[in-house]
Amino acid sequence: MNKGVLWAAVVGLALVTASASAQQRPGAAAATARPVDVPAINLIQKGKWSARDSEGNERVMCVRDPYQILRPEKITTPCQNVVMESAASRATVRSVCTGHGTMLTRITTDTPRQVTVEMQGVIDGQPFSETYDAKRIGDCS
Repeated sequence: MNKGVLWAAVVGLALVTASASAQQRPGAAAATARPVDVPAINLIQKGKWSARDSEGNERVMCVRDPYQILRPEKITTPCQNVVMESAASRATVRSVCTGHGTMLTRITTDTPRQVTVEMQGVIDGQPFSETYDAKRIGDCS
């Protein structure tokens, strides 16, 4: 699978969870919906992060909303998230993105400044499986 799509998935977290939250809370307006409440994701600090994949490739990104993890950046159709596991420092979320495919994301929050993200699934007909170790390296500029 194209590494750009995988990196975009690591960078791209919030929009899907806002719509999923609105679906889980009847009567909630999508514009004011809060993300699905996942403690392991809530711990993650905003700021500049460095993510390294299993091949040693590194990418620096600005994380403005930790829930970006749950949505590949290039996907513009709605995705539905189902929280399969949620604990204080780990979570597993299944995402179904209409017309694009499905993805399973496992997040382990070692500290608010260090996380491991494991992703696997099929997006746009391409299977993938990848692990990223990410750490906060400062504030966004």
